[in-house]
Amino acid sequence: MLKIKIFMKKVFKILKKIAFGILYLIGFIFITLLCAVLFSKKDYGTPDSLIGEQIQSIAIKNVNVISMDKNKDTIQSNMTVLIDKGIISQVIPDSIQIPNNYKIKEGNGRYLIPGLIDMHAHIFDRSDLPMYLSYGVTTVRNMMGFPMHLRWKKQVLDNKYQGARLITSSPTINSCEGGDPFHKNISSAREAIEAIKEYKANGYDFIKIYDGITKDQYLAIMQEAANQDMYVAGHPPHTISLDTLIKHNLNSIEHIEEIIQGPLKYKLDTVKGREIAKKLKAKNMRVTATLSAYYAIYRTTINGQEYIDNRPQELINPFVRFIGKKQLSEWVDPSEGYYKWNTKKYECMASLVKIFHEEGVELLLGTDTGPNLTVPGLTVHEEILLLKGLGLSPLSILQSGTMKAANALGMANEIGSITVGKKAEFVLLNENPLKNLSTLMKPQSIVSNGIWYDDNAIMALKNLGKDKSNTFMTLGRFIDHAINK
Repeated sequence: MLKIKIFMKKVFKILKKIAFGILYLIGFIFITLLCAVLFSKKDYGTPDSLIGEQIQSIAIKNVNVISMDKNKDTIQSNMTVLIDKGIISQVIPDSIQIPNNYKIKEGNGRYLIPGLIDMHAHIFDRSDLPMYLSYGVTTVRNMMGFPMHLRWKKQVLDNKYQGARLITSSPTINSCEGGDPFHKNISSAREAIEAIKEYKANGYDFIKIYDGITKDQYLAIMQEAANQDMYVAGHPPHTISLDTLIKHNLNSIEHIEEIIQGPLKYKLDTVKGREIAKKLKAKNMRVTATLSAYYAIYRTTINGQEYIDNRPQELINPFVRFIGKKQLSEWVDPSEGYYKWNTKKYECMASLVKIFHEEGVELLLGTDTGPNLTVPGLTVHEEILLLKGLGLSPLSILQSGTMKAANALGMANEIGSITVGKKAEFVLLNENPLKNLSTLMKPQSIVSNGIWYDDNAIMALKNLGKDKSNTFMTLGRFIDHAINK
């Protein structure tokens, strides 16, 4: 009996040590995560001085203007563009004398286009914004809002931190059933309404929905967003008919992939896809194609680890890079069934984009940058070349990332074309992009938010874009979002 008591006493001591060890571990993890959240609220890496040249009154002389204004010729040759305090004041022939108070920038016969717009991205690192701008992308629509995005968009607007303008969605609204832990998972229409009111007050620009919401929730979201003067974009909910979806003025359907997963119910049916395209065209619906993210899966399926290794991973936030490598590594050396599905699915997605274009559906330029080792800024140009490979004309592709994108943002009176009265947001190119889209990847100069960026300044933006936050801070941002969404 005494031996049993001694034995039990020893067991109790061991269990006590284990329990204290677990409590210490839990406490350590809690404190570490709390510190990560606290550190994530401060942004590091702000340059000490302004990158580029602040402009007041300048004249960009001797340029070929591709204005994207439907009321203008496609190319206006031998032109001068006058800018006053960041606004286009005149677009005149070179033969007209320029007033003395303008500083002249010589275009040397280059081509001037509006800044590009990525209509679907996930910005998880502030340094993604200067990286975007260095590639001639002057505006980015972020499609999953975190608290950090609200401060980042103000920093860029105020030129406290330079980069592409940030337009951000609310946290993603989804249904509780099967919702993602980083979504705002609602169980009723009333919850959705209250969330939208809060998101409007916080300063988010529009509402993002996901494919799990119910019809009642969808209708409530659309109505309350309209009440708050906000638009709604996102994944078409799978439980709602296409007719109901397009009846209520959804700003844009995100991902051509969602046409397969929603209306086509995972059938790779391009004949029915054309019928869907006709319906969308009849209601003037927009679709952001975002081929790039799934193209990465397609290429990994075919080329394996080689595709992953050849991505410029140093341009991606380390935490996001880790996730992206995990996502793609799943498709290295897949089974015969997955190989066939991944390749056939991408081919169907590409065919649907072509069909939608043929049927006149308004396509928006977007990348879904964030997952699958997609690279901020660079992936915009990869998406452009994918669209070109499907037979879309360079002009239609550029329209999808300029004037059409600006219209979808509700900013057509501010950006999207080189038109008097609009913001001066340009990219100066060495070659005609209507003949060579690859020239877009190497801007000669960029004008954005009242700043002129020459070659050296563009390189400085690229270097700033490489200064990524560490995993600890990025994890803190995700936790902060999970708490506050």
